[in-house]
Amino acid sequence: MKQELIHEYNTLTNLRIPVKEPQNVYNVNFIEGAFLEIAGNQKKDYRVIMSNLDTGKIIHNTVISNNMWTRTNIKYYINWYIRVFDLSNNKLVFEHKYNAAGKRVYIHLDSSAIGDTLAWFPYALEFKKKHNCDVIISTFKNSWFENLYPELEFVKPGSEVPNLYAMYGVGWYYNEDHTPDLSHVPREFKPLPLQQTTTDILGLEYIEVKPRLDFKDLGRPIDGKYVVIAPHASAHAKYWNYPGGWQKVIDILNQKGYKVMMITHEPLNDEWHDSKLGGTLTGVIDKTGNFSLAERANDMMNAEFFIGIGSGLSWLNWALGGKTILISGFSAPFSEFADCERIFTPSSSICNSCFNKTRLDAGDWEWCPEHKNTDRHFECTKSITPNMVIEAIERVRNS
Repeated sequence: MKQELIHEYNTLTNLRIPVKEPQNVYNVNFIEGAFLEIAGNQKKDYRVIMSNLDTGKIIHNTVISNNMWTRTNIKYYINWYIRVFDLSNNKLVFEHKYNAAGKRVYIHLDSSAIGDTLAWFPYALEFKKKHNCDVIISTFKNSWFENLYPELEFVKPGSEVPNLYAMYGVGWYYNEDHTPDLSHVPREFKPLPLQQTTTDILGLEYIEVKPRLDFKDLGRPIDGKYVVIAPHASAHAKYWNYPGGWQKVIDILNQKGYKVMMITHEPLNDEWHDSKLGGTLTGVIDKTGNFSLAERANDMMNAEFFIGIGSGLSWLNWALGGKTILISGFSAPFSEFADCERIFTPSSSICNSCFNKTRLDAGDWEWCPEHKNTDRHFECTKSITPNMVIEAIERVRNS
């Protein structure tokens, strides 16, 4: 047997098959930027070009070697086209066109504010529809949506999410000098509708979309017709600052047979908070204080309509499909939602829309960037009269 094996070995034909060198591997993802890694032991230099497939514009152009990686500083959605050229012969050795179909994409909302969450959330599903991908979403309010969005996978903020093809953060991001961070968003966001922040970041067409909300109608909390008001907000600039305006509107509503329910977290009969409304409001049902948002939603769902300012409760009533009257002068009419009766500063000669021009200083309660401590302080909403609000109420009642 041994001799036979030796004979077979000695008579083998040498086929002279060349040894195949191991090839380098190209790894791509779009996790907060277009990323390319070249892994392997084949020593080569490469030119990497990352461009926008829709416009042809080259966005990132660099040279790397094997066992190196590169990433764009642009984190928002672009229809990426990645090409890799072998520098030794300038031949194209790898290309990848963005295609999220069937892959996992993580979208995280980076604000816990009620209005931001309601405005930005519904576009996660729109992204899924457009790209036919699996979308993982994190918000600080997952319980509002989970039961009504089986199409999406929910995780808590800060969770590690494996096997991702792409990841996008949604928010208002600033540099240290308070200018918008345009690595996160493709353009300045303040002059745009709040919802358009998300469509810009995710590369979607901007169309106003309301979210589905998992709040139950538990029945009427009081007998008779009533209107809900929410006159408080997180900054004095957001208030309706016409002296005695709220009381005049409440009195008219009572005369028309409506009860008026006040539902803000800020309490009634608190001297400091009452002073921001021109004194303690009378003729209202006091439901201020620490109530759950589910109960606030129930109050809204059973009301005839809602009157508010630029706050999260106004966004909630809009999202629930209720009739909304929104009073604001510090933000331009396009800033919030379109589906409402909007009351705005009556003349272009009156200062308005500072929110769309200047970053709000949340630490300055009296923030008014152009006229603070002058007789024009908050003139944008001081110029909105009770008659303007009453006229809006009549339009809503007749709609």
